[in-house]
Parts: sequence; C-alpha cells; structure tokens
Amino acid sequence: MGQRWSCRTWAVSGLCCAVGVFLASCANPLPPPGGPPDREPPQVVSTEPASGTTHFRGNTVVLRFSEFVDKASVLTSLSLQPQKPWRATWDWLGKTLSLRFTEPLDSNTTYVLTLGTDYRDIAGNTAAAAVSVVFSTGERIDRGQIEGRLLDAQPAGVFVLAYPLANLQPDTLNPAHTRARYWTQVGTAGTFRLQGLPDGEYRLFALRDTDRDGLYTEGRDAIGTTVESVFVRGDTAAVALLRLNPVVDQAPPELMDVRPQSQQRVRLLFSEPLDTASVQASAVAVEDSAGSVRLPIVAAYVVPGSSAMVELMMAQPIMDTLGSWFLHLLPGGIRDTAGNVVAPQRRRFRFRRGLDTAWVRWATVPPDSFQSLLPWQPLDLVAEAPLDSTTAEVSVRDERGRAVPYRWEVVAPNHWRLWPQGRWDSEQWQQLRVHFRSRRLPGGRVLADTLLVRSFRSVDTRQYADLAGELQDSLRCRGPYILEVRATRGASGVWRQDLPQPGPWRFRELPPGFYELEAFCDEDRNGRYSAGQSFPYRFAERFVRVGPIELKPRWSTEGVLVKMP
Repeated sequence: MGQRWSCRTWAVSGLCCAVGVFLASCANPLPPPGGPPDREPPQVVSTEPASGTTHFRGNTVVLRFSEFVDKASVLTSLSLQPQKPWRATWDWLGKTLSLRFTEPLDSNTTYVLTLGTDYRDIAGNTAAAAVSVVFSTGERIDRGQIEGRLLDAQPAGVFVLAYPLANLQPDTLNPAHTRARYWTQVGTAGTFRLQGLPDGEYRLFALRDTDRDGLYTEGRDAIGTTVESVFVRGDTAAVALLRLNPVVDQAPPELMDVRPQSQQRVRLLFSEPLDTASVQASAVAVEDSAGSVRLPIVAAYVVPGSSAMVELMMAQPIMDTLGSWFLHLLPGGIRDTAGNVVAPQRRRFRFRRGLDTAWVRWATVPPDSFQSLLPWQPLDLVAEAPLDSTTAEVSVRDERGRAVPYRWEVVAPNHWRLWPQGRWDSEQWQQLRVHFRSRRLPGGRVLADTLLVRSFRSVDTRQYADLAGELQDSLRCRGPYILEVRATRGASGVWRQDLPQPGPWRFRELPPGFYELEAFCDEDRNGRYSAGQSFPYRFAERFVRVGPIELKPRWSTEGVLVKMP
C-alpha cells in the first residue's frame, strides 16, 4: 500500500507495509539477549544508486544499514528534494530498505534523497549524521555543496534550511511561511552538509524545529542565520558557520495564584521568573470590593529561592472579618526577564487568619570564614522579609580593627549588597558586622537575631594571569565590539569587556587554566550576540572565536590577534 510523503515526513498510517507479508515486513527484529549494551549509532553503509549517479532510469532507491533500525523512525526521517508530494511504496528485507516511486520522476532533474538524524536503531541510538543520496535523471547533475558547522551546546537534530534566491523575492522570504527547497540535519559533532545544489546565491537558516513541521514558529523554535550570503559555485563546497538565537519569549507572565500567608502578607505566584527590578509596591494595589479603601503596601519583593513568587507586606494586620479584598496588577508594572509586562488583572482573596509569629531569618549570607571571594566581588545579604536600614549598623573592619571602606546598595527591600570601595584585602581577614538596634522590621515582623557577624578573606590573585592582544577589523561596525573570555578547563567563569573600536585589549587577573575568547560586532547595540533575524531578514552579527588559550600562573599572555571576518 503506497503512502504519500511530503517535503519533510512520510504520512505513515497504521499499516506500515506496502508489499510483502504484513507481519514480516512490519516487525522490528530484536537482537539476541545478553552481551554488552549497544551504544553504536546506526548508519547507512551503501546505497543504490550510488550518490552522484546520472542518467537514473529506475524507480527504486535502496538503503542498507549497519544494523537493525526502527523502521517507522527511518520512514519519518526521509525526504526527497526538490520538495514535491510524491507517492512511493517501501519494502524491508532485514537491514535493507527499498523505496519504489509509483510516479515517474521528472526528466533532467537532480534529486537529493535525505535521511535525517532523527532515525534510530532498535536499541534507541540515534544517527550521528544525516545522509544524502544525490542522483540525476539527466546527463547533468548539480554538484553544489554547502558544508558547515553549528556552534551550539546541543547541535544534534537541528535543521539547516537552504533557500536558493534565484526564483524568490528575498524581501518577502519568511521561513515561518515558506518551506525550504533544500534541507538537512546537523549531526552530533555539529557538522552538516547540503549536496546536489544548483549554483547560485542561498539564504541559510539553522532551525531547532520543535514540532518538525519545517517552518519557524516564533516563541517556540530557535533560529539563526549566517553573517553573509552563501554562494554555491561548481564543485567547490561553500562554507557556512551558524549559531542559534535563544527562543523569543513573547508570552507575558501570568498570575497563577494568590496565596495569603497571614493577616499582613500575601504571596503571588507567577508562571515564569520575573525581572526583580520590576517588582515594586507601586505595581500592585490591594482594595476593598467597593474600591473605596486601598491598603498601603510596605514592600513588594521576590521570595528568596523562588524567582517566580512575589510577596506583599501590608503596613498593618488586616482583620479577616472585613471580608474579601481585591488584588490589582497595575498596567506597565511587573515583567518577566524578557521584558514582557504582565497584563492588568483583578483577583479576589481573603487575608489568612493569624499574625506573623515566625521569626525572620537570613536566606542568603556569606558563610563564616569565607575565602573564595574575589577582590572586587560584592557581599549579598538577603532576608526572608523587608529589612529596616534606619535601625541597622553595618561595618567592615580588618584584623587590626580599622574600618574598611565599602559601598552599600539596596537591591530590594529584603536584599542588601556591599561592594568594596576599591578591593577587598587578600592578605588579611576582614569582618562584616550587621547590628539591628531593634528586632522589629517594617510591617511588624521580628528578626530571629539582631546581630550578624561574618569573617572573610578574598582570593589571592597574585597567582592569576593577564591576557592581552589586538582586535583587527577591516570592515565598519555600527556598534561596539564585545569581547568575552570563557574558562573551559582548570577554571570557571566568564569575563567581558566592550571595545569602542578596533585596537588593543587586555583582561587582567584571570585564574590559571584554559580559555576561549570570542569577539563580536554588536551591530544592534543590545549588549548580546544576535544570530540574525528571519523576517524582516537581518544577517547574523560577525564574530570570531580564538582558543584554546592556556594561561599559566603569574604569566601574562600577550599578542593574541583577534581578526574579525
């Protein structure tokens, strides 16, 4: 029974067999039990016709696999390009698949039969690389190729879409609506190859296609493009380097639940992590049912350990006998980390009976005798409730009792941050002391302890190293250059600096270890790398990576040349 296949998948019905005996053809044979577990990925060991065949006159393509495979996954991973609905039947004989076209192929046409990386063997191992069989029904075969790499932590299975621009309107090309004429999948090593391409200019996209429909879905799929057009000419393979943008978050946070904690506190649970800077008392209102009484809110803050939960503290306890109250999320207030603002809404609730009797404790403080602090790193103090800076005495002193200068920042009502005025001293211990003259906090809650004492010493950076060099670029960049040094082995962390124009750069005091350096031209001036835009189309920002670079203790590595492509 023939099945129709589309540009991406076979429409497999409940009857998987086209010819042959039903049970024999549909069953997936199993290996004998025992022995070591199978970890080898399946692969195609030979094809008929061989790739590169011209004057193809048959109607059958044969794929021979290295081991028994899951048949359904193979069929759903096959496509014929150029894309066009085709009818075909299939037959399995052991490890061999025979595809028989039931309609004549077009004359003088180059075809590419592609088997993506989504198929697997019967042990569940997926393929390491996509396979393409290129053949022509005429005397000429398109031999154009695009080889490339996807730079991503999880490249396997990502699709690479190729659009020849010869017969398209580039300004209207949108991968959300137009399927690619050619495609392949990235293998586990991050590499890919597109074959059987006619000469010309191409637009390439990398697409993490979550629903496997061949189209880009904003808010669900990740996409990226190249830094310039890709030109295919003759037998020389064009080279492309691709990256993916993060999935575009367009969904505003939703208020999932209102959870009264006492006669004075209410917690709001949201659907996703929030931008802590947007959590302000002015973004929320609590009113009675008539809207005539609005309760003063002392503070609004993110609950420690839960970036999607906000706590509101009222100025005084509210008697539950007053009945229901309404919570209002005000326009333009709370937003998520992508900048989407929560929609205004109104929720009815009742305050919970009982006063706050639980003592307030510190949720985040540096441990005593802490020695992993970098000389320029701040100390963060986070409590379970709003703190009162007017009753607090904060000091930092060295071993001799001398005052250490610092800068005090109120990040949130329950979050204080202490920065060194210059650098914390790595040669001697210092002591942080926070003393509250009163246990009472804003709203009436009570501190468990009025005194916090912590000793600390910063890391000795005399063993650290410098990394320096020069950035060269023969092209103009409309924004600054951003350099990032990322530790890959022997150390951890990311260091970053902006460079207004090409020239010398230097990173000081990096821990010994191995590093990778990336520089990119921040064309859109948003401070982060952009892998381009699908529609309206915009090229990816130019970037270059250098490494690995080994930094040895007390050693300055100079003369690292970073040349933008």
